[in-house]
Amino acid sequence: MTHRVAALLPPPLVVGVFVLLMAAYHFIFGAYFPLPNGLMGHDYSGTLPGLMDGFLWFRNNGFLTPPWFTPSFCGGQVSFADPQAGFYSIPQFLTFFMDPQSAAYAAMLVFAALGFWGMYVLARSTFALSPTAALVAATIFMFNGFYSHRLIVGHYGYQPFMLVPWLAWLLCMLPGGDKTRAQTMLLTLCAGLVLAYWVQGGLGTLMVPAGLSVLALSCIADFRAPGTLSRVLMRGSSASLIALSLSASRLVSGAALLGQFERTYYPLPGIGDPLGLFKFVLHALFYSSQHAFDTVTPLWKNIQWTAMPHETAFGLTFIALALIAVGALLRATDFARPHLRPRLIPLTLLIIIVCLPFALLYYSPEWNEILKRIPIFGSTTSPARWLIILIPLLSLLAGMAANLPQVPRWIALAAVLGVPALNAMEYRGYYESQNYDPRPVLDFYRAVKAGNVQPGINRIEDPRSADGGVIIDNLAFTRGATAIYCYNPLFGYRLEKYRPEPLEAGPVDKIVRPGRFNLRNPACLLYPEENSCSPWDTFRTDQRDDLLHFAQYRPFAFKISRKQEFANLLSELALAVSLIALVGLGLLLGTGRRDGSNASKE
Repeated sequence: MTHRVAALLPPPLVVGVFVLLMAAYHFIFGAYFPLPNGLMGHDYSGTLPGLMDGFLWFRNNGFLTPPWFTPSFCGGQVSFADPQAGFYSIPQFLTFFMDPQSAAYAAMLVFAALGFWGMYVLARSTFALSPTAALVAATIFMFNGFYSHRLIVGHYGYQPFMLVPWLAWLLCMLPGGDKTRAQTMLLTLCAGLVLAYWVQGGLGTLMVPAGLSVLALSCIADFRAPGTLSRVLMRGSSASLIALSLSASRLVSGAALLGQFERTYYPLPGIGDPLGLFKFVLHALFYSSQHAFDTVTPLWKNIQWTAMPHETAFGLTFIALALIAVGALLRATDFARPHLRPRLIPLTLLIIIVCLPFALLYYSPEWNEILKRIPIFGSTTSPARWLIILIPLLSLLAGMAANLPQVPRWIALAAVLGVPALNAMEYRGYYESQNYDPRPVLDFYRAVKAGNVQPGINRIEDPRSADGGVIIDNLAFTRGATAIYCYNPLFGYRLEKYRPEPLEAGPVDKIVRPGRFNLRNPACLLYPEENSCSPWDTFRTDQRDDLLHFAQYRPFAFKISRKQEFANLLSELALAVSLIALVGLGLLLGTGRRDGSNASKE
């Protein structure tokens, strides 16, 4: 396998083009980190404080102790078990060395690059595309509008989506040469690590459509090499077990937390007109997000809140559409040849996967009632996000079209230049009017790094206005306080599931109820029965030491379920075994390569 991987090393031209593409990516999207007026995307109001909170935990406790809870927000809340949290993620790791704004942008560039090379390697290795055609697929995927525009507004938990091509390659790769069993084990282990990162990186419910996207790519690969889908399913099952073991601690605690805050109470929006549905998908995938928003928004039914342009951002540009259309026309007669006809099972599975986003986006009262009863589907508020299933698939199909002998090479190179050019010319008025001010977090970060501020929570602030209106405040921790009201979608987009009682403005050691302090014990939100309390309870007066530890970003004693004890042990054991296996397999295959090289020389 080693020599086959080495054969995929990109030629100097591809490396040079990649450098130019990264420069273009920075030129286009760097202007939003921050905007010229110093502001950023609105959802960075939760992302940057969250990264800063993780930095405070790391500063006191290191990287190996997970931050089960945080006092920074809502008077104390769960952290590690929150599906949207990402303490064990690249953006969080980068904050240990740079400020949260720089870390968020650096991570965006890192995952854009990973997406490019993942699609390039997949296209070259699994689908045997030429370097130029693979470059087309990689460029289109790298600049997909879903990733870039979600990151502009602050959805940093979607970064792991860019690892879809890498996961597909790891699952599809056929070992060769000596030590095929060791190669298979290494590929499976790496695939498990990618899946585990999806969990830890905050991809959340989008792990399902991302996984289906990998499966769709595998079905296409099976058309070229029968047996690929079976290999992917077998290897994927083993990789999933590895990921489940590595992430057991987080998954079990997350399930316990979500059990307290189910999300099936939001309506499931959709489009009732089949022609309008097709129009929406076409515009979302191949037009600018602003254009899709302006032209298709009136078609939505059963929608509680108006979708914003970033909810319609998936754009692969019309260049991808043109290439796919040309490829379809040139290959239209191929399936008439018996030896080129796709096998029934992968073809059927591919059709089901491709049709799934359309099914979720279609609205009728009867169909909506059925979807609301299905787990995952019933709790989603934006079924349009499932269009990410199609993004890697369409990027690859565009590359396959550019690989056809009838398509001149200059067209492929023009496509590679055209995709970033169209991105540079796209109108982004909505994104240029974002209003989050990151300066309080950045100033606090620098003050903490310089040792001028000792972080800690000493009081509760009530950010309600004089007329009783709720004001969301995720910055109180930069002032040594925690606000009663904060933004966390876990509690509902309008905090429908949140209870501010019994918190009051004042010191955290204030007695707000008989025998109760003025800081929430977040263990009661996670495992209330085991800790003999109820959700939203504050620390008891006999838990003063625990309160003080928690307020200073230190661990405190709390009880967990038997299931959580087993999950914690399993994750620790799986991590140790995975690291040992990773090193051992690497050394084994590396030794085999050197031995083979020496033998060939002799």
